[in-house]
Amino acid sequence: MRLPLSAGRFLARLSIWFVFFFLVWLRVGPAYTRFLAALSSVFISLLFRPTDVWGSGTTLFFWPRGFPVPTHPPAIAAEWIQANTVLLLALMAATPAPSRAKKAKRIALAFGLVLAWQVLDVCLAIQFGYATQLDPGSYSARARYVYALLTNLAMYVDTQVVPFVIWAGIHFRELVARLGAAAEDASRPGQRHPRARRR
Repeated sequence: MRLPLSAGRFLARLSIWFVFFFLVWLRVGPAYTRFLAALSSVFISLLFRPTDVWGSGTTLFFWPRGFPVPTHPPAIAAEWIQANTVLLLALMAATPAPSRAKKAKRIALAFGLVLAWQVLDVCLAIQFGYATQLDPGSYSARARYVYALLTNLAMYVDTQVVPFVIWAGIHFRELVARLGAAAEDASRPGQRHPRARRR
């Protein structure tokens, strides 16, 4: 199936949806941060060690469960983790679908995938905090290096790569069909410009 949308119209729709979701995110960002904190607390506690994770505004805080919480616990800026959500939702909303139900399912799938990635981001950042601030003696120099590398890599690809990878993966068939149709149109004899005859 070809996407019935020109590049110019798609970019216009993408810009409008991006502004819309950005404005929405300004309102729901703190609530989403608390939601992300609750999920991350469950996964970090199951996979690594019991840890309380909570949100205030758009900042995540964490501390080992069962220990007195200091005045200034380690913090993670959640903006760089959540920023990919706005772009991804805009991409999904701007891309045509056969039906509204199909589009809703695609958006739900994309949101689930990016949420899982964000939980992974938070878990990596917390592990990096343990390795460098809270319990460095339990980690080797190599482990600290690996956590630092993975945390920084995740931060860099969050907003620049992840939204496009998820969007392209969900619409892979449509994108391939569109590229194939464009190549087929370009290869038709009637589309070629006639060569000038030599005199």
